[in-house]
Amino acid sequence: MSTLRSGLSLLAVASIGLGSVLVMAPAASAVAAVGSCYEYPLGTVGKVASAAPVIGCESPHTAETWWVGALAPAFGLPSKASHAARLQAGRPCTTKAMNTYLGMPDRKLPSRYRNVVLFPTDAQWNAGERWVRCDVVLQSGLRLQQTTGTAASFVATVPQDRLTFCTPGTPSARRTAAVPCTNPKKNWIKVLDKELGGPNSRFPGTSTVLRRSAVICQKIAKQYDGKIPYPGWWRINPTQHGWNLGKRSVQCFVPYDQYLKELAQRAPKPVPTPVPAPTPPPTV
Repeated sequence: MSTLRSGLSLLAVASIGLGSVLVMAPAASAVAAVGSCYEYPLGTVGKVASAAPVIGCESPHTAETWWVGALAPAFGLPSKASHAARLQAGRPCTTKAMNTYLGMPDRKLPSRYRNVVLFPTDAQWNAGERWVRCDVVLQSGLRLQQTTGTAASFVATVPQDRLTFCTPGTPSARRTAAVPCTNPKKNWIKVLDKELGGPNSRFPGTSTVLRRSAVICQKIAKQYDGKIPYPGWWRINPTQHGWNLGKRSVQCFVPYDQYLKELAQRAPKPVPTPVPAPTPPPTV
């Protein structure tokens, strides 16, 4: 774990729209350090900054910082920076790196854990703080789940399938509640969350997004069709407004019971135990 943290802190990323260089270095502020914990609501996800103070991870909390970088002074007030510049600054905050920090580097299915990229508030920036940080949060329904201890220790004590992302019913773009997968008759499981564009890419148009996302989700749905002639699948597409805010991934879902049927069919069949032949009676 320490190797990952130190390795991430040495990355260097160019801040393309501002002509400055973003140098990743150990946090210089007590409010932005790897392993710090916070208590804030789901509404913080997607915001630029949070004034929530650091609290001990032994107390109930909703967020933990897993990566910290340093912004060049030329970056300017984060609240005034463009979405593209902020996306560029948070590029090291990938799902793969987050999963490695959490202790599940080989995870394939999307989980209910999410990345939250945050910058200093205007007051913190004016006080000289130049950090950018990435927090990990665990969504539960339409809120963030409180936990105690480190996120990695929580993951180590919870079965992996309890962290998988399901919706209570048919997925909704407006209220995509993430719940544990417990109801095969109603839940839909997220089987893919795939980015359609990078930080500096332009929205390709609604028809293009719909076409590309349909191809992607149909393909992944076939892998979890449960051998049903007409398998169900659902997708949530990025909109132009969401794209401009950095929400550029297509989310693919299949019915949870369909998914379970597929897993059952893939499971190796038990080999029957041979029955020994009866011993013939002795001849006289």
